[in-house]
Amino acid sequence: MSTPPSTPMSARTSSGPVAMTGRYALTSTRMAYRNVRFLILTVALPLLLFLLYANVYQGQDAGDGLSVVAYLMVSMASFGCIGAAINTGARVAIERQVGWNRQLRLTALPGPSYLVAKAIVSMLVTLPALVLVFLAGATIGGVQLSAAQWVGTGLAVWLGLIPFAVLGLVIGFAGTVDSVQPISTITYLGLSVLGGLWFPVEAFPAFLQDVATVTPSYWLADLGRSVLAGQGVPLDAVLILAAWTLGLGAIGVWSYRRSGRRV
Repeated sequence: MSTPPSTPMSARTSSGPVAMTGRYALTSTRMAYRNVRFLILTVALPLLLFLLYANVYQGQDAGDGLSVVAYLMVSMASFGCIGAAINTGARVAIERQVGWNRQLRLTALPGPSYLVAKAIVSMLVTLPALVLVFLAGATIGGVQLSAAQWVGTGLAVWLGLIPFAVLGLVIGFAGTVDSVQPISTITYLGLSVLGGLWFPVEAFPAFLQDVATVTPSYWLADLGRSVLAGQGVPLDAVLILAAWTLGLGAIGVWSYRRSGRRV
């Protein structure tokens, strides 16, 4: 009886960490997209809120060349994407509990590649919320932009989500299966409110306005709205989001190594 030919070990390992990272990220992304409940929860709320606000504020001007609906479109897209990115960390906690994380440590996949792959997955699962809210803005909301403005604004919001993807990993490694979901929910709702995604920061008390300008969600919205209004990419937003990414990345590496000592 013949057996199927096996792939030589050298061929399996010669692809290198970059290729292994890509394959693992692709596999994990497919699994995430199969979780219909997760996708619905991270898309439905921001989309419904946007449609509600668009109906109330249709035709009003927000200043800086932006309509209120366009302003809210960026806010609600950011809100949905933050939730999707952070809540991906729940999957990490589940993998740790069932021992999948321990098994991966025994494979040829390097630790940094695992972290990068998970961050890529977090970024990819944000796309449905971003695309659908923008689509609702272009159709039901009546937001009229050039092709360059749509692409530029979408890319600005999407790339600004990197620190939130890293934050999701930190929560996934630090929390347990029972605690990670409430921690993720409180974190993303808190960042959304404090960052001015639900209400204008100018309406906050003075001390909360100071707190808001420290949050990455505030600068994510500022980045998207600035590009949308044709004001270019604000350097301060880029630098602060980069600082959040580096800081959270360091915590994420420490949390990953610490979780390895517990498995």
